[in-house]
Amino acid sequence: MKDKRNILFSGFALFSMFFGAGNLLFPPVLGRNVGYQFIPASLGFLTTGVGLVMLGVIATVRAGGTIDNIANKIGEKFSSVFGTIILIAIGPGLAIPRTAATTYEIFQGSILEDLNPLISSLIFFAIVLFFVLRPKKIVNSLGKFLTPILLIVLGLIIFKAISSPLGPLKNFELKSVFTSSFIEGYQTMDALAALVFTKIIIDGYRNEGIKDEKIILSSTVKSAIIAAIGLSIIYSGLLYMGATASSLNLAEMGRSEFLIYTTRELLGYWGNLILAIAMSLACLTTAIGLTATVGEFFNNLTKGKLPYSLVVIISSLFSGFFAVTGVDSIVAVSAPILSSLYPVVIVLIFSSIFKEVLGKRSTQIGAVIGAIIPSLGIISGIFGKEIEPYFFIRRLLPESFGPFVWVIPSIILAIIFTIFKIGEKDIKKETI
Repeated sequence: MKDKRNILFSGFALFSMFFGAGNLLFPPVLGRNVGYQFIPASLGFLTTGVGLVMLGVIATVRAGGTIDNIANKIGEKFSSVFGTIILIAIGPGLAIPRTAATTYEIFQGSILEDLNPLISSLIFFAIVLFFVLRPKKIVNSLGKFLTPILLIVLGLIIFKAISSPLGPLKNFELKSVFTSSFIEGYQTMDALAALVFTKIIIDGYRNEGIKDEKIILSSTVKSAIIAAIGLSIIYSGLLYMGATASSLNLAEMGRSEFLIYTTRELLGYWGNLILAIAMSLACLTTAIGLTATVGEFFNNLTKGKLPYSLVVIISSLFSGFFAVTGVDSIVAVSAPILSSLYPVVIVLIFSSIFKEVLGKRSTQIGAVIGAIIPSLGIISGIFGKEIEPYFFIRRLLPESFGPFVWVIPSIILAIIFTIFKIGEKDIKKETI
């Protein structure tokens, strides 16, 4: 009975960690944009927003329990760089500023119309620093109450959307809906977070006295399934809610504005007010947890040379500056970065899960190099000279396969590197 309760609580913990309030902005807008085709859109979004997250948890456990273990097979330097990029992405680079921007837009759209974005950002990160520089028990307690409140409100919204739809589902006759929704799922950033947050669940099981790694793996998988079910229900429901507004000509609305509008239409002013407060507090607790994680990571990475307090202050200052640009601006910046980063993450996740087949260092190096190729186009675009690294391959494949073209060079290079054992000599030298 105790084991089942531990698994259930761990599942809820995983759900609450991945259930970032900022992520709630994406399914409704996706539903609005696809209308009648919300089913393939849901499948695509859930594949990356939920399925890949679950695989990320399993991969991290199999690798050894930390983000460093995921990439260590390729090399310690790569592991450090990879971990740094991931922490910046889910930290001050993208995710943390998005929580502050979401808080501003939700409050400004629901309660305080004259709220200044700079003032909002300053207050938000002052609160973040107050907690991350002190014991975080209060934050954990708040989280236990906030998540149920937010779930209740979202449950009411979804129920109301199903029982009293905002309007008929519009058929846009779109192509490649699954593919575009798959890429949209990158914006949750939860597959990246899975590589970091899983350690918390593993430590929880070990603190309960469980030492058998097979039991830890099995329990973590079960916990991940519980979290995945919860995320799937919420994301699918919100996506359908957005689809019911597809015929209302609301395409010009931003993500926050659209969620506020649909909530007000379904539950009235008070439902909107409760959602605004719950989402804003959830964003705050998410930002506190991520900021603390960033501080601990870079403090450990530099072996104490960068003090924890200095890292969280710098992180908060950068995040506060970036947050003022707004949610949609942050999403616009994050889209190409995540499209470049996710292929590498996917390769490392599958390499860890199927390490009996893909665990060789040479195989992983080749696969990662193939997955990195998309970043060439992004880097060249920054310097004003866009190049298409897949030009010849794209011409031979259907348009819907576009975002997955990286799979081909990744497989080819993995095979070549494996056959010629490229990189294996380096690892042998390290062990001599």
